[in-house]
Amino acid sequence: MPNQVLESKRIFDGKILSLRVDKVKLPDGKETHREIVEHKNGAAVLPVDHGMMIFVQQYRDAIADNILEIPAGLVETGEDPRETAERELQEEIGLRPMKLESCGFVYPTPGCCDEKTYVFISDRFETHRLQADDDEFIHVVKLPIQTVKKMYDHCEFIDAKTVCALGYYFSHHA
Repeated sequence: MPNQVLESKRIFDGKILSLRVDKVKLPDGKETHREIVEHKNGAAVLPVDHGMMIFVQQYRDAIADNILEIPAGLVETGEDPRETAERELQEEIGLRPMKLESCGFVYPTPGCCDEKTYVFISDRFETHRLQADDDEFIHVVKLPIQTVKKMYDHCEFIDAKTVCALGYYFSHHA
């Protein structure tokens, strides 16, 4: 049974996200507040090429750390998530996917955020680089699938979309 929203107040409007506070009535009749982040949706793709998996390593300010993750980006207004995945792969690693296999979508942080991330796998490419975003400093990392599997098994990946893509890959392709 959904909570009844009694009032909603927008606190912040930004370029990629907004924040609102909702006053809600719970199923037991009690009232409380929920802080909700409204975030643009994203798309991500796990590139698998000739026994190698390709990742990007970049610094993420929110966690103050460099992490290894699959190429991803925000879905632009009117853009299909598949188009986003194709564009991001070309911008970040210079490959255009010839085929995208959908792994579905995930809500990375459903307790407070409405962002939906669509996840894909691709194993056929042609070389085609698009202009990268000028505020991203990305290092491309290619690893053998066996190495990635060991890293996955030892919980070395900390990015949710990457963990989901690898879990799907290893349960459906290995």
